[in-house]
Amino acid sequence: MSLTPRLLLGALLFLPLALVAQGKKGPLQPSEMPRLPEVSTMPGAFPQVVGTQAFGPAYKFTADAAVLEAAKGISAMGSRLLKINAVSGQQLTPYIKMPFTHYVLWYRSTNEWTKGFTPELRRQEYNALYHLTKDLLTRHDTTGKTFFLGHWEGDWYLLPDKDVKKDASPALIAAMIEWLNIRQKAVDDARAEVPYSSCRVFTYAEVNRVRDAMQEGRQRMVNAVLPKLKVDFVSYSAYDCQLLPAEEIRATLDYVNAQLPAKPGLPAKRVFIGECGLSWKACGGDGAKHEQRNREILAKLLTWKPAMVLFWQYYNNEVVDGEQVGFWLVDHKNQKTPLHAALTSLYAAQEGAAREMHARTRRLPAYEEMAAFSESWLLARPPR
Repeated sequence: MSLTPRLLLGALLFLPLALVAQGKKGPLQPSEMPRLPEVSTMPGAFPQVVGTQAFGPAYKFTADAAVLEAAKGISAMGSRLLKINAVSGQQLTPYIKMPFTHYVLWYRSTNEWTKGFTPELRRQEYNALYHLTKDLLTRHDTTGKTFFLGHWEGDWYLLPDKDVKKDASPALIAAMIEWLNIRQKAVDDARAEVPYSSCRVFTYAEVNRVRDAMQEGRQRMVNAVLPKLKVDFVSYSAYDCQLLPAEEIRATLDYVNAQLPAKPGLPAKRVFIGECGLSWKACGGDGAKHEQRNREILAKLLTWKPAMVLFWQYYNNEVVDGEQVGFWLVDHKNQKTPLHAALTSLYAAQEGAAREMHARTRRLPAYEEMAAFSESWLLARPPR
């Protein structure tokens, strides 16, 4: 029997949110916005959990824009997860046409609000999030795709000089709470007004200095902002914990998750890993070491069973003194790394495991099951 497609986090993970219009609109009224073009229907799939992303590539090899070229490479690996910077809804068009089921997007990830969240900025932020959400749900409902609208590492917005010995200022904390809650209201309003069944649009906020709060009691996004948000999910840029033992990583993720107010219709665990990984340079330029250490990091993070763990990244974005730092799966000479081969093989192994489960149980694996499978596979596979 052929493998029956399912929705990834839509059907297998999340309960439906509002499907019909409900309630009255708030005082922020949206202005008109042109529609995005139609795209073809995309069937769903079982949850892959492990993925990668493309931001500011330092090189490319074709006539395509660098991020689009990287996205094509990610898709060719067999991945259905994509994380990119979405400057505008129109810019998403070529990516939505590709066979990804899940899109994690930096959308309007700017620091304008840190200089004073004026009524005009509130209006602009609301309108942008409202229109994009409504268009995605209306235009792409039959595709079964899921979109996460969020931002870059939030603690650096709160600590603009990146001095981790300081506490975030009360003024920036208050402004961030207002900024993120108005984004959530815009998405909530759009979801309430559009009848939809397959497509999903969620918000996320990204934390990146969690251990400062846990160990030193510093005022950070995780403890000063998250408890006052209505956000759907949290992304954790997990560099400050990824080298810790697995049990300490799980405790850190539990801590982040506990800061979120409960939200009906969403899973108990609402934290995913937005960034993780060691660079080529940090691994001494040794491909086998780079693969092994990053497989270990991915596997440790998967022990908590998050819905996504995203490796940073496909093409490197950091060049220091003319030298590529090597946050990559494909290097600046267009050479695929051993880790690229490992993740490509993981996706194929996931497909095989899902087919076997479907033949045996007539269902596809849930994300927790695929996380457990991926963890075991990454630890068992010998380095190249």
